[in-house]
Amino acid sequence: MYKIAVLMDPIENLDPSKDTTVCLIDSLQKFAKIFYISPNTISYKNNMAIASLAGVKINRKISQFYKLSKFREQNLDKMDVILFRKDPPVNDAYLNIAHILQRLESAGQLIMNSPSSIMMMNEKILGDCYSPNRLPSLITNNYTNMKKFIKKYHDVVAKPLNMMAGKLIQKINVNDRKFQSKLMLAQNKNKNNFIILQKYLDIHKYGDMRIIIYNGKVYKRCLLRFPKKTDFRANLACGGKFFIKDVPKSLFEHLTIVSEILLNNGIYFAGIDIIGKYMTEINITSPTGLVELTNENDQLSTEIAREFIKVIDDHKK
Repeated sequence: MYKIAVLMDPIENLDPSKDTTVCLIDSLQKFAKIFYISPNTISYKNNMAIASLAGVKINRKISQFYKLSKFREQNLDKMDVILFRKDPPVNDAYLNIAHILQRLESAGQLIMNSPSSIMMMNEKILGDCYSPNRLPSLITNNYTNMKKFIKKYHDVVAKPLNMMAGKLIQKINVNDRKFQSKLMLAQNKNKNNFIILQKYLDIHKYGDMRIIIYNGKVYKRCLLRFPKKTDFRANLACGGKFFIKDVPKSLFEHLTIVSEILLNNGIYFAGIDIIGKYMTEINITSPTGLVELTNENDQLSTEIAREFIKVIDDHKK
């Protein structure tokens, strides 16, 4: 039985009824032995990546949904795979962890998703790069350029490049007297931080699709999320609502190409966001939405777990 170590956020802070990582562990434990990496214990010592690990069992049907064995410091190269599922922000601490995992990856260990690709790729920029249609966008930390972009497109969204769940995202109108302070908020109050500005899309009209890709496969159903009337962010973490629909056939060919590109770069699980005809983000750090889709199709998370085991099998050959 394979040994899978999961690098994630503190398990005690997670909601099993919503959290994708917990859902994945729940299904993977049918096929492998799962170990939980204690947060903030990963280190690189004498050419070895080490961390404090405990075996973990998940039962999402009870209030105390996880059970941990005794923690022990272990060499991570003893694991068959490390599931890298840590939430943003992708800050210095996050990148330092990715660098340590990259040393393991360079030595031939399987890391899902690839830390090398996570360091090389940015979720917001990926969406801009691979959108089937070009959404007017600007990536900059230059205030003059931001002001010109807002003047041209009138309504824009300003996003930090390293956050998730709608955090610090601002909607700005050309006549907004507070647009400078909103830009600073998107920059997390640091004028040196780059952000992405995009022409605003009427999300109350189109909704925001979350499409799951796993091991190069595009799941045929997606979440269509809508924001609260008083908000412009459709993220479920911001109170957005959703219903489930088929992925439009018109998008499938393009999504399949994108999924193959991601797979070739060691991205085995991703969440693609599409508003109207534009791809806005490709989430590769810790994409969510699996629980909601699994609630409709209770075999989905098991199917994904089987695909992950196939990846390990192929890696071992």
